[in-house]
Amino acid sequence: MLTELGNRLKQAREEKGLSLEDLQTVTKIQKRYLIGIEEGNYSIMPGQFYARAFIRQYSEAVGLDPELIFEEYKNDIPANDKDEIPQLSRVKTRKQVPSSKNTKVFNFIPKVLMFLAFVAVVAIIYVLFQNWGVGSSSDTQENNKNVVIDNATSENEDVAENETENTDEGQSEPTEETEEEEPAEEKPTTGTLSEVSSNSPNAILELKDTDKFEVEISAEGRNTWVGVSNASGEYFLNKELKDGETETIDLSAQKEILFNVGWVPATKIKINGEPFDFPFPVNDVTTQRVTIKFVSNGQQ
Repeated sequence: MLTELGNRLKQAREEKGLSLEDLQTVTKIQKRYLIGIEEGNYSIMPGQFYARAFIRQYSEAVGLDPELIFEEYKNDIPANDKDEIPQLSRVKTRKQVPSSKNTKVFNFIPKVLMFLAFVAVVAIIYVLFQNWGVGSSSDTQENNKNVVIDNATSENEDVAENETENTDEGQSEPTEETEEEEPAEEKPTTGTLSEVSSNSPNAILELKDTDKFEVEISAEGRNTWVGVSNASGEYFLNKELKDGETETIDLSAQKEILFNVGWVPATKIKINGEPFDFPFPVNDVTTQRVTIKFVSNGQQ
């Protein structure tokens, strides 16, 4: 027998034309758990935490706001328990990954130093060789000049002196022209995106160092449901994108935006032309809610 919550979820699923098998593929939740949610039979699930998590994923996959569902049917949904501990542990483990990158950087530094030392040695050898060549050429020219002077007649010397005097009188000192350097043209920036907090499947990020907040969202490989709204609940996008469909939104006037993505593996997002990487692994956390706080240059 269906509960009120189960009937609401089942109705939304059928309106989207999704069978239980389709929903199992989208959410990665076993079919028997999906049936348990619709019938209110939470005793078959691994625990209360998983029951709440499955209800949240079910709601998002069929286009319902899980926060409203949890508030409206809070008496039908199991209370939370200590099952949240594995979820927090998972986020902590993921944040430790960058340390391995630092190790790779430190291992790479000695190789860079060796390469720079080799370049310096080659440069010194080249300079010495060039100076030796110039010195030899100068000596040869000086010897040839002495021979010419010894063989020249006094008459030629007088003519050379007269020509030199005339040349000196008519020669004017060159004027130096100072070219003004044009200021370097500032290149537009796409902004800096940094993580504030995360607790799968929710994450909060901050966008700074730019006055622009333009978003391009597209579906690739299959259909995906995407909701884009501000802190006041105003929606800029709330639909199922078809495979190959793209939506572009200018959010530069907004201070906080929530991206609610029902099927992350098929959703591609660009922010100010740069590809956006979802906070959590797309194949593990297929439904993600990402909040971006926009701090424009004028607000810093």
